Amino acid sequence: MNSTSPKIYPRNDHCVSRADIDTDALKIMYRLIRHGYKAYLVGGGVRDLLLGKKPKDFDIATDATPRKIKNLFRNCRIIGRRFKLAHIYFRNQKIIEVSTFRDSSKASSQNDSQEKDIEEQDNTYGTPSTDAYRRDLTINALFYELSTFSIIDYVGGMKDLQSGTIRIIGEPAVRFEEDPVRMLRAVRHAARAGFEIEKKSVDAIKHHHELLTTASQVRVYEEFKRDLSGGAALPTLRLLRHTGLLTHLLPELLLNDAALLTENSYFSTVVERMDSHLREHKIEEPLTAILGLFAIFLVAYPSSKEQLLEQELEREELVDHLKSCFIKLMVPRKERERIDDLLALWLRLRQMPIEKVKKLNLERRKSIRNLEHLLRWLEGDDSDGKLLELVSQAAIARTKGHGTRTRTRKGRRSPPKRRARG
Repeated sequence: MNSTSPKIYPRNDHCVSRADIDTDALKIMYRLIRHGYKAYLVGGGVRDLLLGKKPKDFDIATDATPRKIKNLFRNCRIIGRRFKLAHIYFRNQKIIEVSTFRDSSKASSQNDSQEKDIEEQDNTYGTPSTDAYRRDLTINALFYELSTFSIIDYVGGMKDLQSGTIRIIGEPAVRFEEDPVRMLRAVRHAARAGFEIEKKSVDAIKHHHELLTTASQVRVYEEFKRDLSGGAALPTLRLLRHTGLLTHLLPELLLNDAALLTENSYFSTVVERMDSHLREHKIEEPLTAILGLFAIFLVAYPSSKEQLLEQELEREELVDHLKSCFIKLMVPRKERERIDDLLALWLRLRQMPIEKVKKLNLERRKSIRNLEHLLRWLEGDDSDGKLLELVSQAAIARTKGHGTRTRTRKGRRSPPKRRARG
């Protein structure tokens, strides 16, 4: 399989157009090419363009070393310790990542226990071929060559993309032992794109899912946040259950034969509503993940919408439930506090008469926009809408600046007059 001769797809055989590529990414590639370097668009950006989607990121791979890249771009900063990357900065906080082709050795895996031993090996650079084979999935290992407008495919990614297949590059069991987080990535991409994980890879996940407990808990949580915030949380959760991975993430959802994940459960209705909202509206991360976690844990507690919205649920009882769910996920303290504050505000408003809610200065609450999203997910647009309407109006007012306190700048006091000497 590890052939150094790629399959080349000329412009007539694919749908990627320069018009769909970020202009700053094009400028970077053109400059690298002018100075004699190779420069390819890589990874998820190529995958999304081939699927007709708008990429979130435009990553570039080159044979120029990080130091050479920095010499070409004044707006460049070198980051990373285990493997150095070039971040090139543009207006509006845009960052385009440029990496040097990496070697496909085991040293490039991200197993934290090996970090000190492989630091020097990780900065051993490679070729386009080795860089393709070190990636996780075949559909994420495609290169777009700007100079010829062609797709370069070393691993069969184009065929898998066309057939809707998620395939691990290399031997799945070995790749999962190197980095168990790869199992989560395979599930996420399958759920988001509606693809199927090929049999050898899915069997390896089912057999090795316990390896996830050996991975860095911080990395697992960050990956799981991405699962929740991409508009495909419900199919992701169901696929996590099918592969056995959900046992190590949210075992609470497996109670009663995973009744919460069935088609007609209130939980599934809420998460589906959340997914639809996230696909239609641009909401900045990590807000989406925090709200997604909150909504998911909250609806996992009661057995029905009526119990959630009508029964008096004690705040301490809900907080205890959230804490038990957060133990395995290692949710950071700041995010736990934001979720707790949002929970307190939601419970307070839900228990107040609507006339009293009208008298509150809701536009001054920092979490008001978060609360609006949460109400839409938990209660939906088919509720009586009074509280949602008030919260939406307050969120709009805060966006326009009506809810922020502005300090009037006092005039400067004139300096004291000097006393005459003598």
